[in-house]
Amino acid sequence: MRAERLLSIVLLLQNRKIISTKALAEELGVSERTVHRDMDALSSAGIPVYAERGKTGGWKLLDGYRTQLTGLTKEEVKTLFLSPPIDLLGDLGYTKNWQEAREKLLASLSSAASVDFADAQNRIYIDASTWRGKKETVEAFSLLNQGLWEQRALSISYEKYGSAASEREVEPLGLVAKGSTWYLIAAEQQELKTFRASRIRSAQLLPKRFERPENFDLARYWHDSKNAFIRTLPSYEVNLLIAYEQKDMLHNSGRYVRVLDLYESGEDGWLTARLSFDTKEEAAAYIVGFGNKVKMISPTELKKHVWMIAEQALKAHADIG
Repeated sequence: MRAERLLSIVLLLQNRKIISTKALAEELGVSERTVHRDMDALSSAGIPVYAERGKTGGWKLLDGYRTQLTGLTKEEVKTLFLSPPIDLLGDLGYTKNWQEAREKLLASLSSAASVDFADAQNRIYIDASTWRGKKETVEAFSLLNQGLWEQRALSISYEKYGSAASEREVEPLGLVAKGSTWYLIAAEQQELKTFRASRIRSAQLLPKRFERPENFDLARYWHDSKNAFIRTLPSYEVNLLIAYEQKDMLHNSGRYVRVLDLYESGEDGWLTARLSFDTKEEAAAYIVGFGNKVKMISPTELKKHVWMIAEQALKAHADIG
């Protein structure tokens, strides 16, 4: 186990050039003290690893050093050839490049490893699209991608939800796909911001070039900003009874809901559910859709709101005889 971890450290340092103790600990799932012990072990084994001090420092390998311990295991071959979402590769214009690179890598493997690849392809396929979701059109995608790789500023016309489009000058740092929706991570006046790519109505590539922030980590930024966004989401909790035969519909109603708890109610044929919605109106619409297959418990204001919706529906259809 430790030998595999030591090899992982060497390969991480070889690929990333420099990495902090904290980042290594998180990547490997160990403590920072363990990382320091591993570094001592590598140094004792003759691996030229050293620490660079300072705010932007971390662990490094001596310039020019490269390990030859890069043989792929059977399990690594399986994960390497899992098919990425083809639609997303197509958005980036990389489908053909990925297919060609995969064929070249496959040709370099042993015959046994090639069989493993074919087996993995037939057992696991990843589709990041949703059943109902309509794929968003990103008119300026090619320019976003070009600015990202050429490190050139962009002038974009961005339309925030519920607001008119505004002109902005940004420095593109990364593209993130959440499901089938793309987001542009960019610096605007030295502040990192997230832009929904489909709301960029137009873009113009500027001659101005920029330097990427030295310590910018796209995956870490997205993880932190996503969690911060989730914490700001409104939450409206509801307690109710739902008919046992409807329990699968809690997730499949076509509406957004978070099921916080679900357990036997003690009442024959009914389950107790604790659900969370963004708003009272969303909760009411969801509950009305189940008709007499749910019984409201709390909150009282929602029970009154659902009753009002039912009364209005009865009045609207009173002339049906």
